[in-house]
Amino acid sequence: MAEFQKSRFAQALRRTCRGIRLYSAAIFLVACQFAIPPQETPVLSTMANESPSSSETSPVPGQEPVPSTVGLIQLRDPLDEPEYYCVDVPGFGRSLNLQGALTAHTCKPGADDEMFLFNSPAAGQISMPAYDLCVEASGEEAGSTLQLAGCSDAPLQRFRYEENGRIRLEKWTADGELCLTVGPEPGEPTGGPSHLRRTLTLETCSQVDESRVLWTVGSPNVVTGEP
Repeated sequence: MAEFQKSRFAQALRRTCRGIRLYSAAIFLVACQFAIPPQETPVLSTMANESPSSSETSPVPGQEPVPSTVGLIQLRDPLDEPEYYCVDVPGFGRSLNLQGALTAHTCKPGADDEMFLFNSPAAGQISMPAYDLCVEASGEEAGSTLQLAGCSDAPLQRFRYEENGRIRLEKWTADGELCLTVGPEPGEPTGGPSHLRRTLTLETCSQVDESRVLWTVGSPNVVTGEP
């Protein structure tokens, strides 16, 4: 009988020790959970893979940065006009012809009919804020004129101002790249004092002398000498 009781006591003691060990292990695990903060899974930023917006993109290679201010489109070479030639709306005052072909005319700093804004209202467009109109080519072949029209997404309203000073139609044509070009004829006297005028067309860039296709843009005043 005594042996039987000892056996039962030993079994009970072992069960108690086992329970104590399990209880201690549980307490230890709970303590570890509180002592060690949970690690958050890092969230990889997707910003590096996102395409930048149009206002954040780097300048297109070969394209000259254009001032975001209203100003003249002035031929760099004065040719036969000491006061330089600028892109101009034909007429003046009440005789201003907003439907007529644009011309190269003696520069008139401050005059609304010679003030243009590049990349407005959209990239590649050339607008005249005073009239809420945009420059548009009459065609996509050499000899095409330019006039003002309501601003739209038409390809004939998209131009590039290149780092070499050329202003060309963005669209590639059967005649190659077409550049804004002052006519080769001598300046024709106009109604203003000592003012001259020449034709203004789009011509194949590679076939025109640089003196008639290199421009300075965005300045409210005439720029003399090298840009």
